Amino acid sequence: GLLTTVARRFDDDRGVYALEGSVAVAGALVAWSRDTLGLVKTPAEIETLARTVDDNGGCYIVPAFSGLYSPYWATEARGLVVGL
Repeated sequence: GLLTTVARRFDDDRGVYALEGSVAVAGALVAWSRDTLGLVKTPAEIETLARTVDDNGGCYIVPAFSGLYSPYWATEARGLVVGL
């Protein structure tokens, strides 16, 4: 499920690898917040809006417009909003 990536490698060294999770739809979430919800007019405004909140109160969104990539590949997964 997770993606392998080279963390460091020098000359003939075997190298050190890391596992990473992929956030493939973060940009799509910003576009959805703009186009569908009308929360912002430009993508740059999303950070400004996010910084106005001191504490999310346990509410967060998991975007899965095309499934989830981490920790397992699950194309049938759907997004959710938690903590409302």
